[in-house]
Parts: sequence; structure tokens; C-alpha cells
Amino acid sequence: MRDVASVGGTVMTARLMRNLTEHEARERNALAVTKPGLKLAAGDVVRVVDTFDQGTHFLVEFDRGGKQKKDSCDWMGVLKATEIEVVDVKLAK
Repeated sequence: MRDVASVGGTVMTARLMRNLTEHEARERNALAVTKPGLKLAAGDVVRVVDTFDQGTHFLVEFDRGGKQKKDSCDWMGVLKATEIEVVDVKLAK
């Protein structure tokens, strides 16, 4: 995995490496409102919003169907570096 903590001014996407059950997704959710029944599956693509603890944890957001919405997402939470694999890094616009 790349050291994404040192990459500044970028938009990073990552693939989830394991399933998050509905219960775990709800517990780790940082949003005030989330649709019931939301769970994440291994292979789902997330966007890295911020890094913590020198790159060992990441704040990510997820959209059902992979369709990014402006100023909104279906789920946001913190994932460990071992739970994601960075798949793309682009310069922010």
C-alpha cells in the first residue's frame, strides 16, 4: 500500500478489503443520518478524506452504487490502513 499520509493536495480512492456488517457500519458511522440497512462489502470503493495517526487510520466516505454526490455521501467513518487498499491518487482540482 502507498504511504497516502504523505500525499498532499490529492484525491485518493481505496478499495475496502473486508466486509462491514450493518451493525459495525452503524457503530463506525460519523454521519448524523444514514439509511437503514447500510453495510459495506469487500471491494466497495471509498474516498479518503483525511488521515490520522501518521497514516494508520483514514476518514473515508462511501456512496452506494459508487456515484459521488456533491457535498454528500451515504456513509462516513474511520477505517484502519489494514482495511483498505489505495487504488488511485489524483491531483485535487
